[in-house]
Amino acid sequence: MAVLARVHQIRRQLMFSAGVVMVGTIISWSFSDHIYSLLAYPVTQALDERGLDPRLTYTRLTDPFIVYLSVSFLGGIVLAVPLLMAQLWRLLSPLSEGRRLRAAFVFVILATLLFLSGLAFGQFVLLPFITGYLLDLAEGMQGMVTAREYLRFAVRLLLIMGVSAQLPLLSFILARTGLLDARTLWRWLPYAVLVAFVSAALITPPDGISQVLVGLPLVALYLSSIAVAALAQPKKTHKED
Repeated sequence: MAVLARVHQIRRQLMFSAGVVMVGTIISWSFSDHIYSLLAYPVTQALDERGLDPRLTYTRLTDPFIVYLSVSFLGGIVLAVPLLMAQLWRLLSPLSEGRRLRAAFVFVILATLLFLSGLAFGQFVLLPFITGYLLDLAEGMQGMVTAREYLRFAVRLLLIMGVSAQLPLLSFILARTGLLDARTLWRWLPYAVLVAFVSAALITPPDGISQVLVGLPLVALYLSSIAVAALAQPKKTHKED
C-alpha cells in the first residue's frame, strides 16, 4: 500500500509539473518574440560580425510557429523552475514539515539558481563559441542558417546545461542521506563520461569540437559532484564513529 501511495504521489507530481510548464508556456507565448531575439543573438551577432545577413531564414510555412512554440516552451520551463524544484524536493524528502521547511526553501533557491546558471553558461559561453566556430568553417561557402534548425539546437543545449547544473546539489543531498557516496560516483566516472559525450553528440552538430565543448562541462559537473559528495560525507561518518 505504501508503494502504491508513493506511485500515485509521483504521478500527481508529474501531472502538476506538466500543468505548470504548460501554463508557463502560454504566458511565455506573449513574449516569444523577445525570447527568440535573445536565443538567436549568438548566431545573429556571429553572422553580422562576418559581414553576413544576420536574419535567420525559414523553409516551411509552419516553421515560424514551431520556432515560437519552442522558445515559449523554454520560457515556460524557466518560469516554472521554482515549482518544479519544489516537486523535486518532495521526491527527495517527503517529510518537508517543521524543521525541513527551511531546508526545502534553501534547496528550491539553490536549484533554481543552478538551473539559471546552466542556462546562462550555455547562452553566453557555449552558443557564441560554437556558432562562431561553425561559421568560420563555412568561410567561402554560400549558405543560410534556418531559425528552426538553430533554435532546436539551442533549446536542447540550454536545457541539458540547466538540468546538468543540478548534479552537485543532488549529490550533496544524496551523500548526506547516505544513499550515495563519493567512492560510488568515482566508480561510475567512465559511464558518466560516456553519457556526457553521447548526450553532447545528440544535441550538437556532427563535429568533434562542438561535442567536446559541450561534453567537457558535463564531465566537469560530474567531477564537482564527486567532490561535493566527498565533502558532504565526513560529517555523517564522523557522527557514526
